[in-house]
Amino acid sequence: MRARLSLAAALLHGPKLLLLDEPTVGVDPSLRREFWDHFRALASSGVTILLSSHVMDAASRCDRLGLIRAGTLLAEGSAAELCARAGTKDLESAFLALSDRRG
Repeated sequence: MRARLSLAAALLHGPKLLLLDEPTVGVDPSLRREFWDHFRALASSGVTILLSSHVMDAASRCDRLGLIRAGTLLAEGSAAELCARAGTKDLESAFLALSDRRG
């Protein structure tokens, strides 16, 4: 309920930019799906959503990603672009591979 309340409060004034930090951590799978459906609808209506997450499943649902480690931008692009650049099949492996290249 706290996650729902936080999201409702953030949306109350109809923002054009929505900043979210780990919005689906700790919620059950059905509510998580509802949140992502709502995020997609907001984005389709013109709302820009900037989401921070360490969960690669959440990241894979985003249109564009910026992989950051220790305050350094490792790479940015779509999930498919990042996996291709890293030569991996999933985002977690891509993040690890790109992190290793930066030493």
